[in-house]
Amino acid sequence: TGVLLQVLMIHFLACTSLTSVTIPETVESIGDSAFSTCSSLTSITIPESVTTMGGYMFYLCSSLSTIVIPKNV
Repeated sequence: TGVLLQVLMIHFLACTSLTSVTIPETVESIGDSAFSTCSSLTSITIPESVTTMGGYMFYLCSSLSTIVIPKNV
């Protein structure tokens, strides 16, 4: 649609089938509890465009083993 996504507010709360996430470069902020209790999530890559992340983003993500976070967060 040509509209830049500035804030990732879509919550995948308790999405047990989610295994990996690559956040697009158009995202600047990720909201609270965005991926909480995603028990199958193993990896997430957050781009340099993200400057703020909410609390409890990965709460109870028991399978999470790889997180790539930019230095500017």
